[in-house]
Amino acid sequence: MINSVSHYGAEYLTRDRWLSYVEQVSLLKDMIPRRVAEVGIGPGVVGTMIESNYPGCQYFSVDLDSSLCPDICASVTALPFQQGALDAIFCCQVLEHIPYNLFVPCLVELSRVVSRRVVISLPDESLFFYLRARGLRRIFPSLWKGISFPRPFPKQHDYDVHGQHFWEIGKKDFPIRRILDDIGVSGLRIKDRFRMIERPYWHFFVLEKYS
Repeated sequence: MINSVSHYGAEYLTRDRWLSYVEQVSLLKDMIPRRVAEVGIGPGVVGTMIESNYPGCQYFSVDLDSSLCPDICASVTALPFQQGALDAIFCCQVLEHIPYNLFVPCLVELSRVVSRRVVISLPDESLFFYLRARGLRRIFPSLWKGISFPRPFPKQHDYDVHGQHFWEIGKKDFPIRRILDDIGVSGLRIKDRFRMIERPYWHFFVLEKYS
């Protein structure tokens, strides 16, 4: 059993994690969010960043762990918001902590409570290649952003060995195609997806409701 308060101490906030929080918050810059929630609050830094970058935006922290002192103590499987009550919701590095048979139901629940956008990130163990050089971004944008490749011999994921994650993209039985298909089943469309150059293990998905 992990002690959440000590787990999210100063050592947890590495440079790549700080960059991931900046990335998350920037994914709302093309809209003017008024009500945003974050499911799985970790060290609790995203809320301050949202309120600073989007003045007047109401932020709600949601977590199942009451020791983290969230605004709302609840599970992603049953969010206490009315339909379409939020403009956007974050659920980053959370869904892999839940058995995969609940992946689509969780996406459906996240979609239910927003009017527009759902941002999730998931661990990705598939291979990743990128190349950055002057002028390359314009000529080969895909290489600049990075390209994923399936591992030729993907490993079976073992929850007992890992201790926290029930599944990860790129492991046996969890190819990226399965995740993309299941996102489609949930009724959300993929506006964008990418892996962070600083830490490709995190695969971000910007999802939107069909209008």
